[in-house]
Amino acid sequence: MYSMTTMTFDASRLGPPAGARVAVVGGCGGMGREVVRALRDTGVQVVVLDLPASLAQHPVPEGVHAIEVDGSDAASVQRAFAELSTRWSVLDGFVNLAGFFKGFVPIRELPVEVFDEVIAGNLRNHYLCARAALPLLRARGGGASLVSVASTMAADVVKNYAHYGAAKAGIVALVKGMARENAPAVRVNAIAPGLTHTAFLLGGTGRDQVFEGIAEEVYAKRVPMKRMAQPVDMVGPILFLLGPASAFVNGETLIVDGGVYTQ
Repeated sequence: MYSMTTMTFDASRLGPPAGARVAVVGGCGGMGREVVRALRDTGVQVVVLDLPASLAQHPVPEGVHAIEVDGSDAASVQRAFAELSTRWSVLDGFVNLAGFFKGFVPIRELPVEVFDEVIAGNLRNHYLCARAALPLLRARGGGASLVSVASTMAADVVKNYAHYGAAKAGIVALVKGMARENAPAVRVNAIAPGLTHTAFLLGGTGRDQVFEGIAEEVYAKRVPMKRMAQPVDMVGPILFLLGPASAFVNGETLIVDGGVYTQ
């Protein structure tokens, strides 16, 4: 028989409680640095996993541990999480912000190797890292949270971004499946940002990638909020999904794009 458990809610706390252990893949990127800063400033323990070039370009803040990883490479992920598990045997939260784009051309002109590279840098990355993180999250015994960062292009695909959209749609489907497989021990959710003013627009952090799209001032005219998103706009939604305020949210993708895309 199902029984209700009395629960209390701390309205002063949006994200994970102080002392919580959270690992962040892609913590050196534009969004990642804001998320890591917010977690650290609220007393959360943080480990950042990112590409060597990203860690060199944007060293982690004091008090944050760094681990090198290429999330698209199975052996690299295995090594990184083996190192992480020697530091923490349990995770309270896990965030994957990794994203990669290349090949601004129609599918009919897209080389197979570029398609594979974009799928690897997005969907494969989120699969490999989630698979490695889940045992540490499940070891908590309940209340852990995994948050992936997808994109509105998972549903609202822009011309010449079909391969990228397919990769992000795969992340959304992966989140839904993992949410059902791992509840109630682990909640799994995602956010889907719209176009955001990060290094992604200029070529990315840590990878050699080329982004082609509309100019910021042109895009801003399409946004009901009349501006492009900034990295800090993603912090609140991610902390919400990591923390106890979203204790009954599972398998969802929260769109954060200022109202451009509505389902």
